[in-house]
Amino acid sequence: MTYKLSYKHISPNILEICWPAAISKDILLQMMTYKKKIISLWYEELWDVHLGYHCLSLNFKEAFSLDEVIGQIEDFGQEEETHSILHRKRWQIPVLYQGKDLSRIAKITQLSVNEVIEHHHKSPYLLHFFGFMPGFMYLGGLSKKLFAPRKDQPDPKIQKGSVAIGGKQTGIYPMDSPGGWNILGLTPVKLFDLKQQPPISAQPGDEIKFYSIDKKEFERVSKSIYNQNYSLEYEII
Repeated sequence: MTYKLSYKHISPNILEICWPAAISKDILLQMMTYKKKIISLWYEELWDVHLGYHCLSLNFKEAFSLDEVIGQIEDFGQEEETHSILHRKRWQIPVLYQGKDLSRIAKITQLSVNEVIEHHHKSPYLLHFFGFMPGFMYLGGLSKKLFAPRKDQPDPKIQKGSVAIGGKQTGIYPMDSPGGWNILGLTPVKLFDLKQQPPISAQPGDEIKFYSIDKKEFERVSKSIYNQNYSLEYEII
């Protein structure tokens, strides 16, 4: 699909490219394809390229020619669209669904607790970008049946590994943190590790598939992680 792009010349060396404001898999994959082409084309001239829900921010090392850069980007739209240059994965994340806000969400959504859990891990989620804190994944694809407001009063401390929903999104807290999302469960998996490169295995464009585990399996996985003989499962998509 061809989208009409808009451009914001933020500063002499920063350009923001924006797609229609929507949380969309098609837009994300097109943005990622453009990002790869942009980095390939201006690798030496760029500091970095940031990905958001529907905007790419290009940070050049020096002032650039606006007409020249936009002209090149518009040419991307004339090329045959393919996402095959992206190497995407679907990660399997175990979750112990015993979060303290399950009953609150059940009441808001008028579902049973079991139905809330079922809807949450039924389908994979698309990783759009990281934000809020290092390694916090913004995941799109939450069932409309689970749309629920964030808490009016945020929790002062949410445990690392907590799986939560807020508004139209779901995510995983990679470290202890204050937060206002609704806690559904806890994963034993360590998702953010500064000792590995990159610190988090999943990347934008990948999918996250949650699955429910019981307490015994949670303890088994935790023990495997402690003994350093656990690997997060994934498949190529």
